[in-house]
Amino acid sequence: MALVVLEGMRFHAFHGVHPEEQVLGTAYVVNVEVQTGIAEAAKTDSIEQATVNYETVFQICMAEMAQPRKLLETVVTNIIKRMKRQFPQMKGIKVQVRKLNPPISTRMRAMKNTADYQPIGGSAEAAWVQDEGNFESKCPRCKTSFLCYADETCWCKELNNLHPATQETLKRQFGTTCLCPKCLKLYAG
Repeated sequence: MALVVLEGMRFHAFHGVHPEEQVLGTAYVVNVEVQTGIAEAAKTDSIEQATVNYETVFQICMAEMAQPRKLLETVVTNIIKRMKRQFPQMKGIKVQVRKLNPPISTRMRAMKNTADYQPIGGSAEAAWVQDEGNFESKCPRCKTSFLCYADETCWCKELNNLHPATQETLKRQFGTTCLCPKCLKLYAG
């Protein structure tokens, strides 16, 4: 397994819960680390064989950063979803979004002997959210390794001919409806 990493992507974006963040925006740094195989790309030395094109990774991050959100958690989750759709062969991913110099709201503290108030607050270099996923699974039926995204982006959702009763049987028998492609195709008919 190899890593394809794009770090230090810089964007000016408008994420945040404070109205001024949504108007003025601030600087962000995004880091993406993808676990994947690189043997075929290395053998052919061809961009067409590359499992993860880092220019595409940048475009995905740029598109998501352009959509104002209140929470960095939403931004990170949406980048991962887009990556799953674009690169169905990813074995794992880690995404970090850093907001540089985030505004820290201040509270006011009453002074001991007067009615005057003094601001309490501080500053932070960055606030960040990171999430990661490992998509390698073992088929509960045959124990073969396969990739499973365990959400609506998973390859198994493309199987339209899996009857609802069969899905229920798989859930009861294996605890999931996502088996390796070979096993799942046996049930799909």
